[in-house]
Amino acid sequence: MGKATQAQAGRDRARDARLEAARERRLKLDPDQLAREQRIDEAVVDVEVAWEERAQAEQAVVAAEAEAATALERLLDEKLAVKDVVRLTGLDQATVRRLRQIEADAADGSDDDTVEAAGGAAEAAGVQVA
Repeated sequence: MGKATQAQAGRDRARDARLEAARERRLKLDPDQLAREQRIDEAVVDVEVAWEERAQAEQAVVAAEAEAATALERLLDEKLAVKDVVRLTGLDQATVRRLRQIEADAADGSDDDTVEAAGGAAEAAGVQVA
């Protein structure tokens, strides 16, 4: 490290120390400000955690629907009519139709589209999906 770089680093540290000291003096003048900042920080973290949990829940829904779709196909493979499947499962016909489409997409090798769609919805809502 050159002398100029060391000098700049020293000035940066001195400035940071002064800023911290000024902040501490300001907070002593207004103790409510510190409590407010802590409440804000906690609320921000709570929002981030909730969005992460939401993304995980969306992924769980995608997985559960894929399992249900597979089970529906097993029922239909037993030569049950869709109306009988509706009565047996308690699902409405539109849901059965949608789940059958998920299974059909999976059979075509495009089941990644369903997962990507859920991830895309999560990302559109501001959640980063792994």
